[in-house]
Amino acid sequence: MNIIKDFSIELRKHKHRHNFLIFIFAILAETMFMYGNYHGKSDLDNSWMLLFYNFPIMDTLFLPVVIAGFTSRLMDIEHKGDMLKSLYTFSTPEKIYFTKYLYGALSIIDLVIMLCASFFVNAKLLNLSTNFPVKYLLVFALTTFITSLTLFTIHLLLSFFFKNQAVSISVGILGSFSGLFSVFLPESILQKMYPWASYATSLLVGMDWNRETSETRLFLLDPDYTSTVFNLLWLLGLTALAIYLLKKSAIEDNDSRKHYEGSKQVTLHKCPTEFLKLKGSPAWIAFFVVPVLAAIIGTFNYLGNIDILTEGWYSLWSQHTLFICYFFISVIIGIFVGCIWRVEHTGTNMNLLMTHQSPFRIVLSKYVVTCFITTLSLIWIMALYVISGLIAHVDGSIPPELPGWILLGTIGIYSICAFQIFISLIIRNFVVPVIIGFIGGLSGVGFVAKGIPYFSPYSLFDLAMNQRQLGNANIMLFILVSLSFIIGFLSLSTIYLYCADVRSHE
Repeated sequence: MNIIKDFSIELRKHKHRHNFLIFIFAILAETMFMYGNYHGKSDLDNSWMLLFYNFPIMDTLFLPVVIAGFTSRLMDIEHKGDMLKSLYTFSTPEKIYFTKYLYGALSIIDLVIMLCASFFVNAKLLNLSTNFPVKYLLVFALTTFITSLTLFTIHLLLSFFFKNQAVSISVGILGSFSGLFSVFLPESILQKMYPWASYATSLLVGMDWNRETSETRLFLLDPDYTSTVFNLLWLLGLTALAIYLLKKSAIEDNDSRKHYEGSKQVTLHKCPTEFLKLKGSPAWIAFFVVPVLAAIIGTFNYLGNIDILTEGWYSLWSQHTLFICYFFISVIIGIFVGCIWRVEHTGTNMNLLMTHQSPFRIVLSKYVVTCFITTLSLIWIMALYVISGLIAHVDGSIPPELPGWILLGTIGIYSICAFQIFISLIIRNFVVPVIIGFIGGLSGVGFVAKGIPYFSPYSLFDLAMNQRQLGNANIMLFILVSLSFIIGFLSLSTIYLYCADVRSHE
């Protein structure tokens, strides 16, 4: 009966929090991708194979970030103030952890059911055949559930033992990035051991592309449960690790450490306040680590397809910016901005700050530090691009347009910073703005592809970093729209702080 009671308490904690909206948004994004790419183009006899080929690959991109965000929402209540210590007075770490694990496992089942249902929704929208064997849908559901449960276990450990939820989110982003890249690598046992790649390594349908005719052919594969077996081993190992860490955890250590830190002499720092808030936070590291991974992956992908990518430095640029600029830079900005607002959203800090700082100065300081770190990241991306090209002995000379790409990219990314500053201000939850950034990055690619790149801040940045699309763009309109977004969102943020009541102890 205690399990039922603990679980009912957990359900009440998340009442009206709408956690499942994260899953729904991910499935809607996958549906939009399918509709945009295959609407009116799928007149094949076995067109249902498109579903079984595309969904696992899209899951590799979306679900690691979605599961990381969902898991962080499960733990953010306990990490507010001293709530976790209060819970330890009438419960144990093991009970708290495994109650959340049960809630998460049932939620993963709901996610898998929604994914399977989306097969039929997509088939209806795209006029695809639904006469596929039920066995394939059951195998897809099984492998997706075990993979998702493995990722949930990893992120629950991170979210439980790290108060800063940026750690879990960052791992989810890197896992999504590396898992998607592994799809393009030769099949190996290491690939099957990697949990974030398991969605793609469990494919039931393969694709063959003819370089000469540019035609694709889908074909059935025998179910491969190797990744599923490795994921089960991961589950056993991670559960054992969780039990060990939970038994070892003790809040008295935190009390003694805080007492020791409080007894140390206080020294005044000369660094800007916003930089001091990020001291010890891993959020800024992603701005420099992720571009390195993107450069390595992009260079290897360029060298592996050099017979197709024949434009030298221009082709290398397209590979370097493919993932970092179109998918992950907006998420990294969302994490960073969430971290610098998180301090103000804790306890009565916003009340204290508003007593001696004007709203405009608060917003401007956060915007400046975000723009500073993103500018350094873009310069780092450019440096990695040049270094990679020289190491790979790319033919030709460095594009003279490169400084212009970076300059316009900087203007475009500043509009994203302004938007994320506004979103993280009005939404006090850390995870939701990150998810919005992730969806915004994906939608930006779609807006550019549909010829409406001035529709959102994300599409402006995508346009600036796409040398093909940028050649046909109106530069003056680009700058005016970017400035409009920047001024507009900074003004909205300032007005919100002037007009909205400051809430505390939420």
